Amino acid sequence: MTIPGGSASDNAVPDAEPDREIVLTWITDYPGLVVYAPLPASGRYPRDRNGDPYYRSVRLRAENPGQPPRRPAGLLSDTDWAWMTRSEHAWRQVADKFGAQAETIVFALARAACVTIGYDLTGSRPAPSPKRVYPHPDLSAAEKYRRAVRRDQRSTLQSRAAELAADLRDEWPGVAQALHTTEHPDRLGWAVTAATDLTAGVVHNSVRAFVQTHAGSTKARDDVQRLLTELGFEPDALAALGLSRSPYIGIGGPVRLQVSDAVIDLSPLPGPHDIRLSPQHTISIDIRRGTGPLLIIENRQAAETLCDIDAGVPVIWCHGQPPEPVLNLIAEAAVQASSTLICTDADLGGVRIAARIHDHLAAELTVHVIDVGAARHQPGRAFSAHSRAHLEPFATRNDQIGAFARNCLDRGYAIEQEATVKAALTEALDRIRRN
Repeated sequence: MTIPGGSASDNAVPDAEPDREIVLTWITDYPGLVVYAPLPASGRYPRDRNGDPYYRSVRLRAENPGQPPRRPAGLLSDTDWAWMTRSEHAWRQVADKFGAQAETIVFALARAACVTIGYDLTGSRPAPSPKRVYPHPDLSAAEKYRRAVRRDQRSTLQSRAAELAADLRDEWPGVAQALHTTEHPDRLGWAVTAATDLTAGVVHNSVRAFVQTHAGSTKARDDVQRLLTELGFEPDALAALGLSRSPYIGIGGPVRLQVSDAVIDLSPLPGPHDIRLSPQHTISIDIRRGTGPLLIIENRQAAETLCDIDAGVPVIWCHGQPPEPVLNLIAEAAVQASSTLICTDADLGGVRIAARIHDHLAAELTVHVIDVGAARHQPGRAFSAHSRAHLEPFATRNDQIGAFARNCLDRGYAIEQEATVKAALTEALDRIRRN
């Protein structure tokens, strides 16, 4: 009955109390699990014509409805666990993924409160096969959060890779290409780690040292050298990082090597000869006395040319950025020479190589750092902002390395031509011999 003068809202029937969840207590076929009819989001079950609640589907869950989910140890791999908990799945998908083990796995997860298992009703009992599997809301929320974090991390990683590729495209095009094309996050992560060290001029003593530094365990990625090679890192880039398992040194001229009890005279053969320095063999170097200055050269073609022109001059080709074993052999050779000439490309990589060698030599030795830019040359590529920024700290040094870096910055471009290196070294040698 409507009260005269009143509105419809005045006569509204108060909302009924939410229904209690219906548990099918008479079904005891599932040990450790309870069969129940899930309460609709409205809080009310549909009603039949008599006003009684009814339902068309049921689910199986752990006996204690408040039990927090607990991942069963050893049941699923991390990948399969993530798949199961990220969203609900049709039973067909679960059966296709896990085959004959599907029911065993899902029932174990249900008893651990990690999932509920949905069934259609056949009469008053669940159908013979499940219809869907639903993860616990806390687990699906956690997996959703992890996926969002992984997406953010991957986006950050890709942005960092793009920055590094732009910085390294001139000096290491293979590294830049690897940073552009690698998609798998783990592989890209190692590429970015290695490229970051390249830009900073970091040299590791071995693959194991590199992995230990960045992963805290030498076994975390002991195939990193092979991985980076597959991705497209140049061999010289790996050598610059110190990741060549047994680094090489190029030796030419009047030089003898002693390996254990054997003495190898390299002077009769045109150099430079690639010698692999293995930790299993101790090598000592002997330079013939009175042969003149020791030449340490970055550019291989220039090293070959100088060995051909004057076989009486000891030459070491350093294969790019020299790791510790190569530095030690260079230092041993330099002590025996009247003086040492360090000649690298006139760019960021060259300055880094010259500085690393220079700083490893005994302070009392006579050392000349050759700036190939002083010889006649063609301007090379302009330095990027990255190269200029990393040259500037070297330019503050009050020594030959500082002067070399300042000259590079003043020119503003790289010089790495074979003919220019040869001309600069020849001029330097002539000057030393005249003096």
